[in-house]
Amino acid sequence: MRIFKIKFLGANVGNEVISYGRFSIVNHPNLTIGPGSTINEGVHINCRSNVYIGMNVHLSTNVQIHTGKLILDTSPRSHTQENIIIKDNVWLASGVIVMSGVTIGENSIIGAGAIVTKSIPKNSLAVGNPAKVIKSISIK
Repeated sequence: MRIFKIKFLGANVGNEVISYGRFSIVNHPNLTIGPGSTINEGVHINCRSNVYIGMNVHLSTNVQIHTGKLILDTSPRSHTQENIIIKDNVWLASGVIVMSGVTIGENSIIGAGAIVTKSIPKNSLAVGNPAKVIKSISIK
């Protein structure tokens, strides 16, 4: 029912997208989710700009995705936004935060609690605050 609701509100959602619990989305028309992806309890997606989530992407509990950001070196400070792209077969573990302008390459894993402030290449394991690639993943 939750997936039907976000489609009704304007999100572009592929087949077989599954939700496991409550989640929140701001500005549904800016969201695209590919087929076979999952959204878990507590996920928050703020789509001030476009968010593209590929096929078979897994968003674990309490993941946050934010396209908006604050420009720090201006007075008065102002808000801006940039698109976020999460490519196919990515896993965002519990508590991951993805910041504005980031692309996460296909087949990558972002470890629990990581804050992704810069793009992550494909086939990578990234952890920490800020997230850093610690290992290349070989896909068979």
